[in-house]
Amino acid sequence: LASDALAEATRLLERFVAEGKIAGAVAAIAKDGKVGYLTAVGVQDLESRTPMTSRSLFRIYSMTKAVTAVAVMQLHDEGRFRLDDPVSKYLPEFADVRVVDAPGATPRPPARPITVEDLLLHTSGLSHRTSDLYRTLGVRDRHDALPVFVRKIARAPLMEDPHTRFRYSEASTVLGRLVEVWSGQPFDHYLTARVLKPLGMDDTVFWVEEARATRLATVYGPGPDGRLAKVEPEAVPFTTKPALLEGAVGLVSSVPDFLRFSQMLLDGGVLGGARVLKAETAA
Repeated sequence: LASDALAEATRLLERFVAEGKIAGAVAAIAKDGKVGYLTAVGVQDLESRTPMTSRSLFRIYSMTKAVTAVAVMQLHDEGRFRLDDPVSKYLPEFADVRVVDAPGATPRPPARPITVEDLLLHTSGLSHRTSDLYRTLGVRDRHDALPVFVRKIARAPLMEDPHTRFRYSEASTVLGRLVEVWSGQPFDHYLTARVLKPLGMDDTVFWVEEARATRLATVYGPGPDGRLAKVEPEAVPFTTKPALLEGAVGLVSSVPDFLRFSQMLLDGGVLGGARVLKAETAA
């Protein structure tokens, strides 16, 4: 944590802001369990010019998957399921899934059932939320509760046989529904009680209520003219509670919060005396 190197990192982020590559950023580095660097540059929103701060909130997209996986493996630690259990044992909708090997091909049964492990490893044959197939079939809709989502995704054809290919997918949102089945609790209630609160992740949520809304950073990407433009407007904005609690992409968090989550994994499933995973599971 040399001061010259950290100053160089800050200058680099500030240069990205000045060049219009990003609106703003928050960066942190921890060493030996202690935060040694935490800086914010730029703005949360280009229109309002609200400054970025260490407490700014971001959509964390697929970093949600890691949080969901911890919830799943907590329940595995408790013996609620086996990794080689077929998903259809708990979600009957998956009993009749079919594989379509190529566009126009006749649907066929998979060579073997999708297992819980397949969902965790993204080897289930399921596809990504932005795939043409899922967009056409309307698989992912933030107005739908998890049971509806599961029915929709199970009706869509698999892209290949389970455990034959890695394909980044919506599998983690299916895992969120499994957490509900295994725990008997809504997914967000379980996450809050068993993962987020024990780790002090008080700013990690599925939607940003009014009291936190001023801290939510706008999502930007390169526009057609090369300038930053807002990306991916949602039918249900992240300032409104959605019906769909997406274990794949649904969480909003802050840098200090996610740093605590990461530290827990580095420390073998425990943080500040709160154990959320067995050490061997975290490893």
